[in-house]
Amino acid sequence: MTYTIWGAGLAGLLAGGMLRDECSEIVEAQGELPNNHNALLRFRSSIVGDTLNIPFKPVEVLKAIHSPTNPVRDAIMYSIKTTGSARLRSILSASPQTETRYIAPPDLVKRMAEKVTAEFRFGQQATLIGDKHKGPIISTLPMKTLMGILGYDEAHRGVKRIEPIDFKYIRGEVVTATIPGADIYATLYFPDGMHQFYRASITGDQLIVEYAWLNDMILLGSPEGNASVAASLFGFNMEVTSLENVKHKHQTYAKILPIDDDVRKRFIQWATDKFGIYSLGRFATWRPGLLLDDLVNDVRVIQKIVTRGSYDHRK
Repeated sequence: MTYTIWGAGLAGLLAGGMLRDECSEIVEAQGELPNNHNALLRFRSSIVGDTLNIPFKPVEVLKAIHSPTNPVRDAIMYSIKTTGSARLRSILSASPQTETRYIAPPDLVKRMAEKVTAEFRFGQQATLIGDKHKGPIISTLPMKTLMGILGYDEAHRGVKRIEPIDFKYIRGEVVTATIPGADIYATLYFPDGMHQFYRASITGDQLIVEYAWLNDMILLGSPEGNASVAASLFGFNMEVTSLENVKHKHQTYAKILPIDDDVRKRFIQWATDKFGIYSLGRFATWRPGLLLDDLVNDVRVIQKIVTRGSYDHRK
């Protein structure tokens, strides 16, 4: 019995690297390895690197709020700015003290792919045709996408009334640039409306500026201009510092918003019980706060479930 993995993003590559010879193929709709992670990607532990034998660099990171007022107001403003609703966000961890984080190598996607022994099937849509008898499937596809593939709404018609699931997400953009000579690790949060970006970070010499768009907002000014403003707020004198390699990329899922926990768990169990499909990752399980670090244990849990043949959606 071998696994098939749907999706070759970070979650799919992690599963493929961990399962090794237990995985026969990874199906990816794009024509090549996707690399959609231009936003800040720091790890709270080294577990991903340790598991795949990819060295991660421990660094001390300083996080702070730009123009802070009071913690409650800053947290609410930041949440509304990024998601349109008042929820607790990562800004609450910002303090003048440094924290240890782990930085992956810049070619992380390539290195993770090299750990995979399974065959990559690029440019192919996930389908159950020809796959359902090959063994268990690990799906990293967004939950809404998998529901469409499996006809989840149709399967429940006439059984009982199911409220439509509102998969809300916030699109965004990321501007990145190189700051020559920089070697620091820091993040600034911007809860107020003075700047369009909600977070700016420096990882070594890489500047990462992130935006979350509510409604039909668009980036004002050029990417180069926005990057320069962000760099100056870190203290760089832009009259003597020239940014290099400025890039600008859109993000479909900059943020995802929670759905009813029982609803998502019910679907995950249904997909497992009926089709032998196991959901893995933030978008597949629709858990906004899920980190890649958490998925190492999730892959191991899936292995145990497959071996034991049981799954409890309440856990």
